[in-house]
Amino acid sequence: MSKAASKDPSVHAWLERARELDADVVVSAVTLAELVRGVAPDAGVDRVVKAADVRPAGEQLARRAGRLLGRAGSHATIDALVAATALTVRERNGSAQCVVLTSDPGDLAALVSEESGVRVVPV
Repeated sequence: MSKAASKDPSVHAWLERARELDADVVVSAVTLAELVRGVAPDAGVDRVVKAADVRPAGEQLARRAGRLLGRAGSHATIDALVAATALTVRERNGSAQCVVLTSDPGDLAALVSEESGVRVVPV
């Protein structure tokens, strides 16, 4: 999301394609917490949030993230919450696929390695 907020061309191309396909653009609330600092640069984040659906991280999502962490042998909790959000949205929407844009593809890819229909894209 930080690259979307800074108008990175590759991320904006993905977002534009999502709009063309009428695909959901979802952001985990934990990602928002990582970026917002209560200062002027938050304006870029605010712009992206207006075009996205921010999903909370409740108990069920946290439990799913924990299972992903356990299966992957990972300690990347934020990434696991992002992965769990993507998987949950994909399932609730009945989608065959979802794309996760990230600057940290290694951790996310490891967390979803056993899941079908999840594409982790480095940006």
